[in-house]
Amino acid sequence: MKSLKAKFSNKIISNVYQTNYKRNCLIVYITAPFRKGIASSHQNSWQVVEMARIISSFDYNVDVIDYEYNRNHFVKKYDLLIDLHPRDNCVYQTSLKTDCIKIAYMTGSNTRFSNNAEKTRLDNLERRKHKRLIQRRSAVLISRKIEKYNAMFFIGNKYNLQTFSEFKLPPVYFIKNNGYLLNIQGNKRSEKNFCFIGSFGQVHKGLDLLLEVFAYKCTDCNLYICSSFKEEEDFCNLYNKELYKTKNIFPIGFINIESEQFKEVVEKCSYMIMPSCSEGLAGSVITAMSAGLIPIVSRECGFEDDEVIHLEDCSLECLEKTIDEYAFKNIDWINSESERVKRIVEERYSQKCFSDSIFKAFDDVLQQKN
Repeated sequence: MKSLKAKFSNKIISNVYQTNYKRNCLIVYITAPFRKGIASSHQNSWQVVEMARIISSFDYNVDVIDYEYNRNHFVKKYDLLIDLHPRDNCVYQTSLKTDCIKIAYMTGSNTRFSNNAEKTRLDNLERRKHKRLIQRRSAVLISRKIEKYNAMFFIGNKYNLQTFSEFKLPPVYFIKNNGYLLNIQGNKRSEKNFCFIGSFGQVHKGLDLLLEVFAYKCTDCNLYICSSFKEEEDFCNLYNKELYKTKNIFPIGFINIESEQFKEVVEKCSYMIMPSCSEGLAGSVITAMSAGLIPIVSRECGFEDDEVIHLEDCSLECLEKTIDEYAFKNIDWINSESERVKRIVEERYSQKCFSDSIFKAFDDVLQQKN
């Protein structure tokens, strides 16, 4: 990989590789990997650096800003824009050349769909528990300007793409999310052990449903929780009993996938379960599959039927039935399925798969433009 020699100016990462090409590209995404180095906590950290490298290989000087950047401190005009979830009133609009190639970079379902799906989950939770929790993952709506873009790069599948039906989309290129190389054998796994892996937005991702099912229905099975639930005080208060006073539920918290603790957890688990209401090739699911956990997930997570076990729906009844069914699988089937999902990651969701899909998409867009 090219050496990063970026200059920093008000969080504009200027000319990442200090190149001297005639054309300039602006990536609107995240800058932390360029400032602090690549982190293993999320796939996007490596992906944005790899994207910059690939764009540079097409003879563009590359600048990067955070998607929430709100200053108009640009000193150059851009020939190419990579725009995470395009929004109205963007500060870089006047810095684009009239013939700028504009690419929307979408990492999940339509934000209108996602916002509504989470609100529905919160409504249902309020009916069950008589308490209103904070909506954690509310996102700015995507601008209709996307219809005038040259292309859309999409981390998701055709099921997720249907959530954009309100738009007349430009050509769509499906981009592969990537997993990790994790040397985890699972020698201690039990068919009764399930793992939940996620970041923030516990109701969005369905942890509330899992807590209710494991605490009161599937009490002979165990749930290991590796997510950022501790940062959501209202959620922890409402589910204090289920989280901290239930013998078959283990509240671990957000976990480093390179740590011994993560290895110890996933070695004893057979399944990763996530009834999320909105995703797009969910990174936590691919991470779990990299570790050999068999994924049991909602269709909204963005996978195909030959890759994961799909929940029929995310009702409490369906979750109970599904957990009971797979808790009685024999260990030989579990070991075989575990190896199969690891092969799927190697064949379909490796870092090379991400790189190849990005390169081919850029190459096609630039050829079409030319």
